[in-house]
Amino acid sequence: MFLGTYTPRLDDKGRIALPARFRPELDGGLVICKGQDRCLFVFATAEFDRFTQALRDAPVTDRRVRDSSRVLFASASNETTDG
Repeated sequence: MFLGTYTPRLDDKGRIALPARFRPELDGGLVICKGQDRCLFVFATAEFDRFTQALRDAPVTDRRVRDSSRVLFASASNETTDG
C-alpha cells in the first residue's frame, strides 16, 4: 500500500517520477489508471489484479459495475519502471 499525497512531475520525455521508496515494489510492473477526484491510481501489477477481481466477478447486469469497470479498465495502462 502506498500512503501519502504526491504531486506528480513530468520530465521532458513525459514520464512521471515516482517516489524512490515505492520503486522496489513496482519492479515487476505497474498499472496506472484514473482514480477518483482527478487522482491517478498506481498499483503493482499483482495488486491491480487483486483489486479488480471483485469487478470481474460482479454481475454485468448491474449498471454501477459496468460504469465502474469502463472507467477503470479503459484508463488502465500497463507500465514498467526505468532508471
